[in-house]
Amino acid sequence: MRANLIAAIERGETRFPGIVGYDKTALPQIENAIMSGHDFILLGLRGQAKTRILRALPAFSTNGSRRSTGASCRTTPSTRSARRASGAWPRSGGELPVRWIPREERYREKLATPDVTIADLIGDIDPIKAANKRLSYSDPEVMHYGIIPRTNRGIFAINELPDLQRASRSAS
Repeated sequence: MRANLIAAIERGETRFPGIVGYDKTALPQIENAIMSGHDFILLGLRGQAKTRILRALPAFSTNGSRRSTGASCRTTPSTRSARRASGAWPRSGGELPVRWIPREERYREKLATPDVTIADLIGDIDPIKAANKRLSYSDPEVMHYGIIPRTNRGIFAINELPDLQRASRSAS
């Protein structure tokens, strides 16, 4: 992202199209965070273009990222689970099908509604998959990955997080 952002700055491109009023405040700080390789949180009231800024970020990501086909999570193609999912495991030297993920598919967001669970975000063990494949619960293949691992090597955003907090307080 850093190299693509620097190239956009050098070309004089509009880096965040449609964002008005933050040229001297928030946008330079976001650009500094990207150039420094930092994670960041956008806080503010509704209607302050936080989501629009986030949706502009994939333009700075690399044009492609490798993912093995058949894997349920964006893993490096050489991992054991990726090879097993593609049928290239345990053969050594077998060809591993790889798909390049374009930058448009490297952004995911989740609206924080009261029904969002940790399993939705991170994942959980799938007992039906374990039973059908006759695998131990400790086997990585029985994992149902949530949105965060499926966004590996991408940009993930949780929108309207204060709504989730309010909902969890009222439930207790």
